[in-house]
Amino acid sequence: MDNNNFNGMGSGFESSYSNQSTTNNYNEQPFVAPTYNGPMDPPRPAYDGLEEPVSIGEWVITWLIMLVPCVNIVMMFVWAFSKNEKKSKSNYFKVQLIVMGVILVLYFLFFLIFGAAMMSSMQGVGSYGY
Repeated sequence: MDNNNFNGMGSGFESSYSNQSTTNNYNEQPFVAPTYNGPMDPPRPAYDGLEEPVSIGEWVITWLIMLVPCVNIVMMFVWAFSKNEKKSKSNYFKVQLIVMGVILVLYFLFFLIFGAAMMSSMQGVGSYGY
């Protein structure tokens, strides 16, 4: 179809439409449509797969490995300081090693004090001839 056919159909509409300007009557400023830029979230670091949560199946396997004597201590160090392990699992085993170290120091102090008390109480036993 030709553009001339459309021009003849609605002459009143086209004349009123073509006479409108792109300015509003308030301040004679041109109308600018608002734009949506999205939420202002900070940029995220590149996804490396180490931030995803540890699955239940992975925790079950971890728990079963922790039941094996001597292997559990070695695996705690491996999981705590491995660069390829998920961060939540790595942090969990770092905390476990810290707690285990604190408990070991407390046991050592307890047995040192208790052993010294036992040795001092047993010193007099041999001198009386019992």
